[in-house]
Amino acid sequence: MSAQPQSQYAGFRPETFVAPPEQDFLLPDNTPVHVVADETSIAISLAGATSPTIVFEKQERTLRTSPHGIVNDDRAEHAPVLLVKAPARATVARDDLWAALYALCIRRYEDDVIPAALDDSLENVDDLLFYLTQTGLAFSPPDRTGPRDLLIIRAAFWQGAGAPVSRHWLRDPIPHPSLSMTPFPRFTSFTRAENVCTTHPLRPPKPAPGKLIYSRWIFSLGEQLTFTHIDASNPEHFEVYKKWQNSDRVNVGWRERGPDEKHRKYLADRLADPHIMGFLVSWNGEHAGYGEMSWVKEDHMNSFVGGLGDYDQGTHLLIGEEKFRGRHRFTAVMTAMKHMCFLRDPRTEVVVGEPRYDLPIIPRLIAYLPQEFNREFEMPHKRAVYFVLRRERFFQAAILY
Repeated sequence: MSAQPQSQYAGFRPETFVAPPEQDFLLPDNTPVHVVADETSIAISLAGATSPTIVFEKQERTLRTSPHGIVNDDRAEHAPVLLVKAPARATVARDDLWAALYALCIRRYEDDVIPAALDDSLENVDDLLFYLTQTGLAFSPPDRTGPRDLLIIRAAFWQGAGAPVSRHWLRDPIPHPSLSMTPFPRFTSFTRAENVCTTHPLRPPKPAPGKLIYSRWIFSLGEQLTFTHIDASNPEHFEVYKKWQNSDRVNVGWRERGPDEKHRKYLADRLADPHIMGFLVSWNGEHAGYGEMSWVKEDHMNSFVGGLGDYDQGTHLLIGEEKFRGRHRFTAVMTAMKHMCFLRDPRTEVVVGEPRYDLPIIPRLIAYLPQEFNREFEMPHKRAVYFVLRRERFFQAAILY
């Protein structure tokens, strides 16, 4: 069978999102955030407070936003500085500053960097400057004209820089930051299985079944999206999983229809396998589908595409409930899955996918994720499309709103 040419599909088409003048959303720990914005300021209130915690106030002066040392001065772009201030002189917690940056990054999602300056109304201004620069959320540009001028880095925010553990999108990180300051240590391990024979790093243990592993507010839909490690011993989890796998529509793609014994074995095998984890996808607590994330160095697909790195990951997804289908929800779930992969290990440079080449979702995967259509390839059980999503490209262009 000849390969389908990549040119048959349109490329990545990010959608615009216009935040309303007043906006409410929830942080991953369910802290409510209220935002009021106009042309000159953005005011953020937290946890039901009647007055703003932090205000971003637009200034007349500007800072350069084009990369220093790369872009010639005659074509460099500049943008107005946002003064970061407290409405009245006050101490602002680092966690609350992070929450305010969340609201800002949603409204400025097309900007790689955002000029800002910390105001003297922040009683702990030096501590906040230390926090922003030491975590990589911001840096002091070489052309600064004030002592606390900064460029806030949007991609750093979405990579979890400076995120409080209690408010992080990863709800059960391993190792937990209270136990270790570094990612899970590297130690060579080995897997021998069908179509797999490789060395790879020892993988961290998975969160306990039933644990919430990821949570993020989806602004374009106004709902909370969560991923929960599936627990086959929980009747609620098992019943929705088997219903979805036994449906005609899902079976076209997954081909896992069968009796309860087959489904229980599948989930037990997944739980016992260190390289893969299954999870339920839910909207505002209502189950919508099932997904998987895996370390692909020891996955069978690596034997057929080759060249995958020690910390590269992959994802699979099914949306079981009809009411949770549709382009916007599909894009949000797929983006969140990739986000979760990149967050759980900073050494992950690539997240891949290998859906069957003839599935109708292929054009959507090209249009709404900033990933590379690498090629089509053969596997024992299917002809697949090989998608490659690179870390830098994801945090530059992913639809995280």
